[in-house]
Amino acid sequence: LRGEAVVSLALLLALNPVLVYYSRFMRGDIIAGGLSFLAFACLVRAVDFDDGRYLYGATFALAVGLGAKENVLAYLLAFLGATVLLLHHRLLFAQVGDETPLAVLWQYLRWAGRGLRRHAGAIGGSVALFFATVLYAYAPRGSLPSQRTYYKSCAGSSIEGSFETATAPTFGDALANPLRVPELVAFTFGSTAELFACQWVTPRTNDPNPYVEYFGQLAAVTAETSTGLVVLAVAGFLGALYGGDRPDDLVTFGFYWGAASLVGYPFITDITGAVWLAVHVVLPLTIPAAYALGTLLRWGREARADEDTVSVGLVAVVALLVVASMGWTTVATSHATPQSDDNPLVQYAQPGGDLGPTLSDTRTLAERNEGTDVVLYGSRLHNPVDDELERRPTCSSWFDALPLPWYLEAGDVTANCAPDSATLEEALAEDPPVVVAHADDRAAVDERIDDRYDAHVRLMRSRDTPFVYYVDESRLDGADPKTRE
Repeated sequence: LRGEAVVSLALLLALNPVLVYYSRFMRGDIIAGGLSFLAFACLVRAVDFDDGRYLYGATFALAVGLGAKENVLAYLLAFLGATVLLLHHRLLFAQVGDETPLAVLWQYLRWAGRGLRRHAGAIGGSVALFFATVLYAYAPRGSLPSQRTYYKSCAGSSIEGSFETATAPTFGDALANPLRVPELVAFTFGSTAELFACQWVTPRTNDPNPYVEYFGQLAAVTAETSTGLVVLAVAGFLGALYGGDRPDDLVTFGFYWGAASLVGYPFITDITGAVWLAVHVVLPLTIPAAYALGTLLRWGREARADEDTVSVGLVAVVALLVVASMGWTTVATSHATPQSDDNPLVQYAQPGGDLGPTLSDTRTLAERNEGTDVVLYGSRLHNPVDDELERRPTCSSWFDALPLPWYLEAGDVTANCAPDSATLEEALAEDPPVVVAHADDRAAVDERIDDRYDAHVRLMRSRDTPFVYYVDESRLDGADPKTRE
């Protein structure tokens, strides 16, 4: 990419509404996508500079990304597919030249073979680095659960777990006894592959998802939130394909990569409304879009040098419209209405209310408190997990309470449960600074809690699931409940 395109790429990555929105809270897609994008950049440098050292950066980035989210594997498939299409370009252009497609194919095979021999050491080292990093990310820590619990996602599947968890080593075991490293490698990669097949491959085979519906959702949210980017990407792709003597490989690769993601992700997703998958579509499309925007800026610079004020004005207007539309959408989706039903980037499982102030108060109170910081009341929030699992709070109905358990854990907040009115009275006797209940269960709390607590209703999903947070806000001023009359 030329200088103008590089600057344009940075601008498009920084302003894209999808990337900005999902970078504001915990989503593995941003990490996995960003590291895969970095890996691609390293691979391009390795080829352009004929330097195998860049392979280490590429494989390490991919491995860390795989630790964040398993759909990095989809990036590898997209890379392979885009490479095949680029080769197809070269073979087509050979037909209008002096060479035959077979001769061109043979040239590239020999070129690849020479590269493999020349950088065999770097290739071997980078592959070893990849597997070592993945092993570190996926190797079990602590104690392993039972066979039934470990392979729970394989229940009802044709795949039966073939690795015994009772005798499998953990990462700590392998560190203490290096002779167990081969066992750790076999268990980590083997059982992970089985679980991956149970979770993603078998369900999609036995019960295919509604592909057309999922594709339509992903295409719609991409077009609605990244209209300027999509228009620029199409323009950049067509310009690179037909504007010169031969297609620009980097630009066409990025477009094919984005198109493959748009077509491929609806196959593998398991949930409706998975709008965050647009991250994996817009990321590669920034490459052809940057090429188009960079070309536009270059035309403007050349027109200015020629004192062509009309062309300069047209370029300025188009560039301003594109950038302004992206900026406006980013502000609207990430700042003005980040949790509105009208925001196309909002997914149902996101909290609909502003939890920030309440959670901030909870963390502050927890820092000042000794003992239980938060009491979760009611049968809807109480469901002790098996002793094998340590999803904290262990007394809670963990999935029904999400995302609250994540926030409690991140804030080092100690939580306990009161499943009925009797245990609630016992819990309130200890003056917990915060009590949480589902809105349908609040009557029992309202009858027993005193006026020291202020009640705040917050939606834990985008449109429903109201939780009531009872916060002793007087303690935020430093007052001690035990000293009050």
